[in-house]
Amino acid sequence: MLQVTCAIIQHANKILICQRSASMKLPLKWEFPGGKIETGESKEECLHREIKEELHIDINIHSALTMVEHHYADFSLQLYPFVCSLESGEVKALEHV
Repeated sequence: MLQVTCAIIQHANKILICQRSASMKLPLKWEFPGGKIETGESKEECLHREIKEELHIDINIHSALTMVEHHYADFSLQLYPFVCSLESGEVKALEHV
């Protein structure tokens, strides 16, 4: 089972959501940005790393929400969502549409 994080980033009374690229698994689906937790990495470390890699921004993590488990036809995941805010940088979609 995959363990992944996602950031619900609030900024200027808006919430950031991203669309997966056509070349990604689950193409063109909408998601909160984040990614897979690597071995030895905390959920928070994963989220900071993934957001920097995907969006080229730094975030503040404020609180964790309830973990959600979801089963697709060919894989399952545990999703750990966090409420976040923009710390610095300007969003550049490096992996998304």
